[in-house]
Amino acid sequence: MLHSKRIIQLRSPLRLSFVGGGTDFPEYYSRLPGAVISATIDVFIYVTIKDMFDTNVRVHHSVIETEAITSRISHPYVRTSLEHFGLFKGIEVVVVSDVMTTGSGLGASSALMSALALGASHLRNRPIASPKEMAELTVRLEKQAGTIGGCQDQYAASYGGFNLIKFGADDVDVKPLHVSPDTYQDLQDRILLVFTNLARDSAPIQLQVVANLASSDKDAYLSEMYAAVEAFERELSSPSPDITHLGTILHETWKLKKKVSPLSTNLYVDELYDFMRANGVIGGKVTGAGGGGFFLAITESAAAKRALMYKLYPNYISVDARFHTQGTEVLWKNF
Repeated sequence: MLHSKRIIQLRSPLRLSFVGGGTDFPEYYSRLPGAVISATIDVFIYVTIKDMFDTNVRVHHSVIETEAITSRISHPYVRTSLEHFGLFKGIEVVVVSDVMTTGSGLGASSALMSALALGASHLRNRPIASPKEMAELTVRLEKQAGTIGGCQDQYAASYGGFNLIKFGADDVDVKPLHVSPDTYQDLQDRILLVFTNLARDSAPIQLQVVANLASSDKDAYLSEMYAAVEAFERELSSPSPDITHLGTILHETWKLKKKVSPLSTNLYVDELYDFMRANGVIGGKVTGAGGGGFFLAITESAAAKRALMYKLYPNYISVDARFHTQGTEVLWKNF
Protein backbone atom coordinates (compact mmCIF):
# COMPACT_ATOMS: atom_id res chain seq x y z
CA MET A 1 0.00 0.00 0.00
CA LEU A 2 1.29 3.45 -0.85
CA HIS A 3 1.91 5.90 1.98
CA SER A 4 -1.20 8.10 2.03
CA LYS A 5 -0.30 10.43 4.95
CA ARG A 6 -3.71 10.12 6.64
CA ILE A 7 -3.93 11.35 10.21
CA ILE A 8 -6.80 11.63 12.70
CA GLN A 9 -6.85 13.19 16.17
CA LEU A 10 -9.51 12.36 18.76
CA ARG A 11 -10.35 12.98 22.38
CA SER A 12 -12.51 11.09 24.83
CA PRO A 13 -13.77 12.42 28.19
CA LEU A 14 -13.32 10.75 31.55
CA ARG A 15 -16.29 10.46 33.85
CA LEU A 16 -17.50 10.83 37.42
CA SER A 17 -19.64 7.91 38.59
CA PHE A 18 -21.87 9.17 41.37
CA VAL A 19 -24.02 6.19 42.33
CA GLY A 20 -24.85 2.69 41.16
CA GLY A 21 -21.41 1.17 40.65
CA GLY A 22 -21.52 -2.62 40.83
CA THR A 23 -25.01 -2.89 39.36
CA ASP A 24 -23.46 -2.33 35.90
CA PHE A 25 -21.76 -5.75 35.91
CA PRO A 26 -23.39 -8.23 33.49
CA GLU A 27 -23.19 -10.85 36.23
CA TYR A 28 -25.64 -8.69 38.19
CA TYR A 29 -27.92 -7.02 35.64
CA SER A 30 -28.51 -10.28 33.80
CA ARG A 31 -30.48 -11.23 36.94
CA LEU A 32 -31.63 -7.92 38.43
CA PRO A 33 -31.96 -4.38 37.02
CA GLY A 34 -28.93 -2.12 37.34
CA ALA A 35 -28.44 1.62 36.99
CA VAL A 36 -25.79 4.29 37.42
CA ILE A 37 -25.67 8.07 37.31
CA SER A 38 -22.53 9.54 35.80
CA ALA A 39 -21.23 12.71 34.20
CA THR A 40 -18.33 13.25 31.83
CA ILE A 41 -15.76 15.90 32.75
CA ASP A 42 -13.15 18.09 31.07
CA VAL A 43 -10.38 15.58 31.72
CA PHE A 44 -9.46 13.74 28.53
CA ILE A 45 -7.63 10.95 26.76
CA TYR A 46 -6.17 12.14 23.46
CA VAL A 47 -5.40 9.72 20.64
CA THR A 48 -3.67 10.36 17.33
CA ILE A 49 -3.60 7.65 14.65
CA LYS A 50 -1.65 8.11 11.44
CA ASP A 51 -0.19 6.21 8.53
CA MET A 52 3.45 5.25 9.03
CA PHE A 53 6.04 6.06 6.37
CA ASP A 54 7.18 2.42 6.46
CA THR A 55 5.29 -0.81 7.17
CA ASN A 56 6.02 -0.96 10.91
CA VAL A 57 3.51 -0.44 13.71
CA ARG A 58 4.57 2.14 16.30
CA VAL A 59 2.72 2.96 19.52
CA HIS A 60 3.60 5.81 21.88
CA HIS A 61 2.17 5.39 25.39
CA SER A 62 4.18 5.05 28.63
CA VAL A 63 6.82 3.48 26.40
CA ILE A 64 7.40 3.50 22.64
CA GLU A 65 6.81 0.19 20.89
CA THR A 66 7.87 -0.48 17.32
CA GLU A 67 6.96 -3.84 15.82
CA ALA A 68 6.67 -5.35 12.36
CA ILE A 69 3.00 -6.23 12.83
CA THR A 70 0.13 -5.23 15.13
CA SER A 71 -0.12 -8.66 16.79
CA ARG A 72 3.27 -8.07 18.44
CA ILE A 73 2.21 -4.82 20.13
CA SER A 74 2.01 -5.37 23.89
CA HIS A 75 -0.54 -2.63 24.67
CA PRO A 76 -3.75 -4.71 24.75
CA TYR A 77 -6.17 -1.91 23.85
CA VAL A 78 -4.18 -0.60 20.89
CA ARG A 79 -3.51 -4.11 19.62
CA THR A 80 -7.15 -5.22 19.95
CA SER A 81 -8.66 -2.10 18.34
CA LEU A 82 -6.25 -2.05 15.40
CA GLU A 83 -6.69 -5.77 14.73
CA HIS A 84 -10.48 -5.46 14.88
CA PHE A 85 -10.38 -2.96 12.02
CA GLY A 86 -7.72 -4.81 10.05
CA LEU A 87 -4.93 -2.29 10.63
CA PHE A 88 -2.03 -4.73 10.77
CA LYS A 89 0.91 -2.77 9.33
CA GLY A 90 2.04 0.76 8.53
CA ILE A 91 0.24 2.53 11.38
CA GLU A 92 1.29 4.80 14.25
CA VAL A 93 -0.67 5.53 17.43
CA VAL A 94 0.05 8.22 20.03
CA VAL A 95 -1.78 8.18 23.38
CA VAL A 96 -1.72 11.22 25.70
CA SER A 97 -3.81 11.66 28.84
CA ASP A 98 -4.61 14.40 31.33
CA VAL A 99 -4.25 11.73 34.06
CA MET A 100 -2.96 8.16 34.06
CA THR A 101 -4.60 5.87 31.49
CA THR A 102 -5.05 3.07 34.03
CA GLY A 103 -5.74 3.15 37.74
CA SER A 104 -7.44 6.55 37.96
CA GLY A 105 -10.94 5.21 38.61
CA LEU A 106 -12.29 7.79 36.15
CA GLY A 107 -13.04 5.40 33.29
CA ALA A 108 -9.82 6.21 31.43
CA SER A 109 -9.43 2.71 29.99
CA SER A 110 -12.85 2.80 28.35
CA ALA A 111 -12.29 6.36 27.15
CA LEU A 112 -9.08 5.18 25.51
CA MET A 113 -10.71 2.19 23.83
CA SER A 114 -13.60 4.37 22.63
CA ALA A 115 -11.18 6.84 21.00
CA LEU A 116 -9.09 4.06 19.45
CA ALA A 117 -12.18 2.38 18.00
CA LEU A 118 -13.60 5.61 16.59
CA GLY A 119 -10.28 6.60 15.03
CA ALA A 120 -9.65 3.18 13.52
CA SER A 121 -13.19 3.09 12.11
CA HIS A 122 -12.53 6.36 10.23
CA LEU A 123 -9.25 5.07 8.83
CA ARG A 124 -11.07 2.00 7.52
CA ASN A 125 -14.06 4.03 6.29
CA ARG A 126 -16.36 1.92 8.46
CA PRO A 127 -18.37 4.63 10.24
CA ILE A 128 -19.85 3.94 13.66
CA ALA A 129 -23.51 4.87 13.34
CA SER A 130 -24.38 6.00 16.88
CA PRO A 131 -23.09 6.42 20.44
CA LYS A 132 -24.93 3.21 21.34
CA GLU A 133 -23.10 1.26 18.64
CA MET A 134 -19.80 2.76 19.78
CA ALA A 135 -20.48 1.85 23.43
CA GLU A 136 -21.40 -1.72 22.53
CA LEU A 137 -18.28 -2.07 20.37
CA THR A 138 -16.12 -0.66 23.17
CA VAL A 139 -17.56 -3.23 25.61
CA ARG A 140 -16.77 -6.07 23.19
CA LEU A 141 -13.24 -4.86 22.43
CA GLU A 142 -12.40 -4.42 26.11
CA LYS A 143 -13.49 -7.98 26.83
CA GLN A 144 -11.35 -9.21 23.93
CA ALA A 145 -8.44 -7.27 25.45
CA GLY A 146 -8.93 -9.17 28.72
CA THR A 147 -10.57 -6.44 30.80
CA ILE A 148 -12.80 -7.42 33.72
CA GLY A 149 -15.40 -4.94 34.92
CA GLY A 150 -18.74 -3.26 34.53
CA CYS A 151 -20.24 -1.58 31.49
CA GLN A 152 -20.97 1.98 32.58
CA ASP A 153 -17.70 3.60 31.47
CA GLN A 154 -18.08 2.63 27.81
CA TYR A 155 -21.51 4.29 27.63
CA ALA A 156 -20.34 7.38 29.52
CA ALA A 157 -17.43 7.92 27.12
CA SER A 158 -19.50 7.27 24.01
CA TYR A 159 -22.50 9.46 24.90
CA GLY A 160 -20.96 12.17 27.06
CA GLY A 161 -22.98 14.41 29.37
CA PHE A 162 -24.92 13.86 32.59
CA ASN A 163 -26.81 10.57 32.28
CA LEU A 164 -28.87 7.94 33.99
CA ILE A 165 -27.75 4.64 32.46
CA LYS A 166 -30.07 1.66 33.01
CA PHE A 167 -28.87 -1.91 32.54
CA GLY A 168 -31.18 -4.80 31.83
CA ALA A 169 -30.78 -8.36 30.64
CA ASP A 170 -31.84 -7.37 27.11
CA ASP A 171 -30.73 -3.77 26.65
CA VAL A 172 -28.91 -0.73 28.01
CA ASP A 173 -30.76 2.60 28.03
CA VAL A 174 -29.08 6.00 28.36
CA LYS A 175 -31.29 8.83 29.59
CA PRO A 176 -29.84 12.37 29.69
CA LEU A 177 -30.60 14.09 33.00
CA HIS A 178 -31.94 17.60 32.55
CA VAL A 179 -30.46 19.48 35.49
CA SER A 180 -31.31 23.13 35.98
CA PRO A 181 -28.47 25.57 35.20
CA ASP A 182 -28.29 26.75 38.83
CA THR A 183 -28.11 23.19 40.20
CA TYR A 184 -25.59 22.22 37.53
CA GLN A 185 -23.35 25.13 38.51
CA ASP A 186 -23.77 24.60 42.27
CA LEU A 187 -22.94 20.90 42.04
CA GLN A 188 -19.96 21.60 39.81
CA ASP A 189 -18.67 24.25 42.23
CA ARG A 190 -18.87 21.82 45.17
CA ILE A 191 -17.38 18.70 43.55
CA LEU A 192 -13.74 17.96 44.21
CA LEU A 193 -11.49 15.19 42.87
CA VAL A 194 -8.52 14.27 45.06
CA PHE A 195 -5.81 11.88 43.93
CA THR A 196 -5.13 9.32 46.66
CA ASN A 197 -1.50 8.94 45.53
CA LEU A 198 -2.29 5.29 44.84
CA ALA A 199 -2.58 4.15 41.23
CA ARG A 200 -3.99 0.67 41.65
CA ASP A 201 -4.54 -2.32 39.41
CA SER A 202 -8.32 -2.71 39.32
CA ALA A 203 -8.28 -6.37 38.19
CA PRO A 204 -8.09 -7.99 41.68
CA ILE A 205 -10.87 -5.71 42.93
CA GLN A 206 -13.06 -6.39 39.91
CA LEU A 207 -12.48 -10.14 40.29
CA GLN A 208 -13.62 -9.90 43.90
CA VAL A 209 -16.73 -7.96 42.83
CA VAL A 210 -17.56 -10.57 40.17
CA ALA A 211 -17.13 -13.36 42.72
CA ASN A 212 -19.36 -11.53 45.19
CA LEU A 213 -22.02 -10.95 42.53
CA ALA A 214 -22.41 -14.71 42.26
CA SER A 215 -23.29 -14.74 45.96
CA SER A 216 -26.89 -13.84 46.75
CA ASP A 217 -25.91 -12.34 50.13
CA LYS A 218 -24.52 -9.30 48.25
CA ASP A 219 -27.78 -8.73 46.37
CA ALA A 220 -29.22 -6.79 49.30
CA TYR A 221 -26.33 -4.30 49.22
CA LEU A 222 -26.59 -3.86 45.47
CA SER A 223 -30.36 -3.43 45.71
CA GLU A 224 -29.67 -0.58 48.13
CA MET A 225 -27.20 0.80 45.59
CA TYR A 226 -29.90 0.69 42.93
CA ALA A 227 -32.31 2.48 45.30
CA ALA A 228 -29.65 5.15 45.87
CA VAL A 229 -29.62 5.83 42.11
CA GLU A 230 -33.37 6.45 42.23
CA ALA A 231 -32.96 8.74 45.26
CA PHE A 232 -30.12 10.66 43.58
CA GLU A 233 -32.20 11.15 40.43
CA ARG A 234 -35.27 12.27 42.41
CA GLU A 235 -33.22 14.89 44.23
CA LEU A 236 -31.61 16.17 41.02
CA SER A 237 -35.01 16.38 39.32
CA SER A 238 -36.78 18.12 42.20
CA PRO A 239 -37.74 21.82 41.87
CA SER A 240 -35.05 22.83 44.39
CA PRO A 241 -32.37 20.11 44.58
CA ASP A 242 -30.40 19.91 47.82
CA ILE A 243 -26.72 19.35 47.00
CA THR A 244 -26.09 18.50 50.65
CA HIS A 245 -28.53 15.59 50.36
CA LEU A 246 -26.66 14.38 47.27
CA GLY A 247 -23.47 14.38 49.35
CA THR A 248 -25.19 12.33 52.03
CA ILE A 249 -26.30 9.77 49.42
CA LEU A 250 -22.71 9.57 48.20
CA HIS A 251 -21.52 8.89 51.76
CA GLU A 252 -24.05 6.08 52.24
CA THR A 253 -23.19 4.42 48.93
CA TRP A 254 -19.49 4.51 49.83
CA LYS A 255 -20.32 2.41 52.89
CA LEU A 256 -22.26 0.01 50.67
CA LYS A 257 -19.40 -0.21 48.19
CA LYS A 258 -17.00 -1.28 50.93
CA LYS A 259 -19.38 -4.08 51.90
CA VAL A 260 -19.62 -5.34 48.31
CA SER A 261 -15.84 -5.19 47.86
CA PRO A 262 -13.61 -4.79 50.94
CA LEU A 263 -10.62 -4.29 48.61
CA SER A 264 -12.14 -0.99 47.45
CA THR A 265 -10.60 0.74 50.45
CA ASN A 266 -7.62 0.56 52.80
CA LEU A 267 -6.33 2.37 55.88
CA TYR A 268 -4.61 5.00 53.74
CA VAL A 269 -7.81 5.81 51.81
CA ASP A 270 -9.90 5.79 54.99
CA GLU A 271 -7.52 8.26 56.65
CA LEU A 272 -7.80 10.62 53.70
CA TYR A 273 -11.60 10.44 53.76
CA ASP A 274 -11.72 11.07 57.52
CA PHE A 275 -9.56 14.17 57.03
CA MET A 276 -11.80 15.47 54.26
CA ARG A 277 -14.95 14.78 56.29
CA ALA A 278 -13.45 16.85 59.10
CA ASN A 279 -12.75 19.69 56.68
CA GLY A 280 -15.94 20.47 54.83
CA VAL A 281 -16.79 17.30 52.89
CA ILE A 282 -20.36 16.02 53.25
CA GLY A 283 -19.83 12.75 51.44
CA GLY A 284 -17.62 11.05 48.94
CA LYS A 285 -16.32 7.81 47.50
CA VAL A 286 -13.34 6.40 45.72
CA THR A 287 -14.12 6.44 42.01
CA GLY A 288 -14.11 3.29 39.91
CA ALA A 289 -13.11 -0.01 41.46
CA GLY A 290 -11.51 1.72 44.44
CA GLY A 291 -8.38 0.87 46.37
CA GLY A 292 -6.73 4.01 45.00
CA GLY A 293 -7.12 6.38 42.10
CA PHE A 294 -9.23 9.49 42.71
CA PHE A 295 -11.60 10.32 45.54
CA LEU A 296 -14.81 12.11 44.54
CA ALA A 297 -16.16 14.45 47.22
CA ILE A 298 -19.07 16.87 47.58
CA THR A 299 -18.26 19.77 49.90
CA GLU A 300 -20.46 21.96 52.09
CA SER A 301 -19.89 24.96 49.81
CA ALA A 302 -17.68 26.28 47.06
CA ALA A 303 -15.67 28.14 49.72
CA ALA A 304 -15.18 24.93 51.71
CA LYS A 305 -13.92 23.25 48.54
CA ARG A 306 -11.32 25.95 47.92
CA ALA A 307 -10.18 25.85 51.54
CA LEU A 308 -9.82 22.06 51.44
CA MET A 309 -7.74 22.19 48.27
CA TYR A 310 -5.21 24.40 50.08
CA LYS A 311 -5.21 22.14 53.14
CA LEU A 312 -4.52 19.08 51.02
CA TYR A 313 -1.71 20.68 49.01
CA PRO A 314 1.11 19.67 48.49
CA ASN A 315 0.51 16.18 49.89
CA TYR A 316 -2.47 15.55 47.62
CA ILE A 317 -3.27 16.80 44.13
CA SER A 318 -6.81 18.17 43.80
CA VAL A 319 -8.58 18.51 40.46
CA ASP A 320 -11.32 21.10 40.03
CA ALA A 321 -13.11 19.28 37.21
CA ARG A 322 -15.85 20.85 35.11
CA PHE A 323 -18.70 18.93 33.49
CA HIS A 324 -18.32 18.22 29.76
CA THR A 325 -21.28 17.54 27.49
CA GLN A 326 -19.64 15.73 24.57
CA GLY A 327 -18.62 12.11 24.23
CA THR A 328 -15.72 10.68 22.23
CA GLU A 329 -15.15 12.91 19.22
CA VAL A 330 -12.90 13.59 16.26
CA LEU A 331 -10.96 16.81 16.77
CA TRP A 332 -9.32 16.88 13.33
CA LYS A 333 -8.46 14.70 10.38
CA ASN A 334 -6.95 15.30 6.95
CA PHE A 335 -9.06 12.90 4.92
